[in-house]
Amino acid sequence: MKNRAKRGSGLIEAILAATILVPIALFLLDLTVMIIANSMNDTAAKNAARAAANQPNGTAAHAAAEKALASFQASTIVKSLALSEFDYPPKGIGSVSVVTVMEVKLPVPVPGFAGYTFKAGDVEPIVGSTIAE
Repeated sequence: MKNRAKRGSGLIEAILAATILVPIALFLLDLTVMIIANSMNDTAAKNAARAAANQPNGTAAHAAAEKALASFQASTIVKSLALSEFDYPPKGIGSVSVVTVMEVKLPVPVPGFAGYTFKAGDVEPIVGSTIAE
């Protein structure tokens, strides 16, 4: 009878450990996805700002920033990536400012917290404008 009781207690210990470790592992998965998504959004903002900074005027700069973001592939986790703010100085002297917004759906949604929206910005000096003298 004692041998059977030892086997039963081992099973109960394993079940209790799993009920603690599984939610922690799922939380770490969500946290990892959020860190990677934030890094991807920062990179997208920098790429859009760099593309815009190499253009001679505001219209071409905005189109270049949108094109840089269009190369991004949406997935089941990253729902969307969009340009939310764009600032190109009228005379083409100074810096271009870009802000991107990325919507992320967590792989293991927590009740009341199924997704998150990341915002990233970048400022790059304009190098593509030509100043007529």
